[in-house]
Amino acid sequence: MEIRKEIESLAIWYIPAFIFVSIMGALFSGYLKDMMEYGAATPGSTFAFLSAIGSFINLIDNLVVGVWLYLRGKKDGGRVILWFFFGVVANFYAALMYIGLKIYEQQKAYNKSVKQTD
Repeated sequence: MEIRKEIESLAIWYIPAFIFVSIMGALFSGYLKDMMEYGAATPGSTFAFLSAIGSFINLIDNLVVGVWLYLRGKKDGGRVILWFFFGVVANFYAALMYIGLKIYEQQKAYNKSVKQTD
């Protein structure tokens, strides 16, 4: 595993998702603010639906990290569902922990190979 390439692949996925979430979040929150400010008559279920859409928009970048960890776990033979949900819940902390564990495993394997040659 080449760490730089792994981080670059996460950045390729995450940056567009973050830009999308930022733009949509700003547009959506402005729409909700205007709707509440001007007293638009909307039923409670419509407001709840719009709030749920806003929550989903904020979850997109977490889903990107979860999918990235799922694919990395599948490639490395790990527990893919566990890493997916950990990525969705913990976002970048999960990605950093995954990369840290991979570095640790590589170092451990390297140290073991060096001991065997001595």
